Amino acid sequence: TTLITAAILFWKATGPVKGFAISLTLGILASLFTALIVGRNVIGSVVDTGRVNKMTMLHLISAKNINFLGKGFLACMCSLALILAGATSFYFRGEKNFGVDFRGGDLIRLSAPGGIDIGQVRHALSKIGYGDASIQESQQAGKNYITIRSPLNTSDKVEKQIMQAMPAAGFKVEGSERVGALVGGELAKSSLVALGLGILGILIFVTFRFELSFAVGAIVALLHDVIITVGVFSLLGRELTLTMVGAVLTIAGYSINDTIVVFDRIREGLASGRRGTIEEIMNSSINQTLSRTILTSTVTVIPIVCLFFFGGAVLRDFSLAIIIGVVVGTYSSIFIASPIVLWWSRARGRSGTALRREVTEKATTTANPLAQR
Repeated sequence: TTLITAAILFWKATGPVKGFAISLTLGILASLFTALIVGRNVIGSVVDTGRVNKMTMLHLISAKNINFLGKGFLACMCSLALILAGATSFYFRGEKNFGVDFRGGDLIRLSAPGGIDIGQVRHALSKIGYGDASIQESQQAGKNYITIRSPLNTSDKVEKQIMQAMPAAGFKVEGSERVGALVGGELAKSSLVALGLGILGILIFVTFRFELSFAVGAIVALLHDVIITVGVFSLLGRELTLTMVGAVLTIAGYSINDTIVVFDRIREGLASGRRGTIEEIMNSSINQTLSRTILTSTVTVIPIVCLFFFGGAVLRDFSLAIIIGVVVGTYSSIFIASPIVLWWSRARGRSGTALRREVTEKATTTANPLAQR
């Protein structure tokens, strides 16, 4: 599913978003190679040599009968309240939601005879609230240059602060100008079209692999995670930048993967002919994957938290968005996606038995393609 989104982003999007699609694809392929080839062979060799006789996963949650579907309505109401709060904040903040990448700003170019310490420059700018400004370093004809991108009408303030904070650097102003937004209307439009097509691709794939009700649940969970992440960002008074676009796309990929794992276990339970109502089977499947879901999210969050505290001002908003997205994505995989599957199935006038039958037939056809001939 993530490869589908990455392929469509590369096809339809432009600029930095296309670059993100390439990085995402390479990351997925590398991850698959590591998991299927390297990891499998290493574990196989360890087992074959007799060094390990048994492999088990840590079970963080001892209870195995939590009624997650019974809490679905309450969870949806909490999500709706958070979405409304985020939307209200986004509306009243207006243009303040968007950073320099979206609104445009000032560009100031400084030169220095010696080396330039970007860390010191950023530290100086942080004292006037611009520690996360975009700073590019270059060298030409024996001179060192830095280009600083800051909000509109702030170039004089930035110049004064750097000159006062770093007098020994010998900075000289080479030029200052007002520039347009990096994320123009065309780029934003193409990126949204690409994301929409990616969601459509996921809908088709999950429908083919599972069933339409599961596809609807996956898409609702994905949109839920993205909207809440953006809303929480607005509530925290943060700005949306080009880096944030990459974070949102990353969250979308993580969300769908986490949801698919839970859905796959539900499909196994329905197709296996296990006794019980569809609610009981869904609850049992979610309980079975609960420890795996929490462990995966925890392992993902640990390096991102380190990035948040030690990665500097530039990566702080990116890491914060990923942390919010992972937490919300874990929550939606457990409490939102599965209830949506059940409610959508019933809204179409279908019983749990009909859903179980269709999932069983699709699983049989997938396992034995000759069955239909």
